[in-house]
Amino acid sequence: MEVTSAHEIGNTIQNSVSVLLGEYGWMFLAAVAILFFKTTIESLIAGFIVFFGNDYNNDDIIILDGRPGRIVRVSMWKTTFYLYTVKRAIDGKNFVSGGTKMIVENEKLKDLKLEKPLENIDLDNDCNRCSFLNEQRELK
Repeated sequence: MEVTSAHEIGNTIQNSVSVLLGEYGWMFLAAVAILFFKTTIESLIAGFIVFFGNDYNNDDIIILDGRPGRIVRVSMWKTTFYLYTVKRAIDGKNFVSGGTKMIVENEKLKDLKLEKPLENIDLDNDCNRCSFLNEQRELK
């Protein structure tokens, strides 16, 4: 009698599990797929933001962690930089003596100290743009 009741309980559990998997199995598989492809989805979204955004473009001059460089290629998954090694000559002038190529995944760009230098402004000759600065100079 104990064997029969254990057998009936086993059949009941088996039927319940097969019904649950039949009705809700697609949800389970979708959840597993989302967790499995989570990093791929995140890097794809980061790639869209960088690739279609206007923050980083090819041939932009940048400063990466204090080193001058240039953005060579921006793609969906990664960005390629050429970073220059700057040395000082005997006469005191700086020159580029080589460099390195650095490839960074787009989702890792937010962790870098990446700067884009602004254009130089001639404050002494361009008075229309810097009237505020001239007023500040007069106050001192």
